Amino acid sequence: MSLQASGIETLREWLLERHPDVARIDDDTDLFERKLIDSINFVEYILIIEELIDREIPVTPDLIPKTATLGRVRDNFFAGA
Repeated sequence: MSLQASGIETLREWLLERHPDVARIDDDTDLFERKLIDSINFVEYILIIEELIDREIPVTPDLIPKTATLGRVRDNFFAGA
């Protein structure tokens, strides 16, 4: 399994562990709208992504849109991995 696929699955599993009432999280599910990510766990979410890609993610105004779905995380941080 590629880093891209395993990284997204790691994030999906992490989210599902925190939300046992959620049966499925698709790549295009908006994590903020569905309240799967909030201000409390956003930092942990970013830290997990950083650990998976082995680099720091700069805090920029477009960070939330870049991480709003697993598909966007894949496209913005795992592309080419």
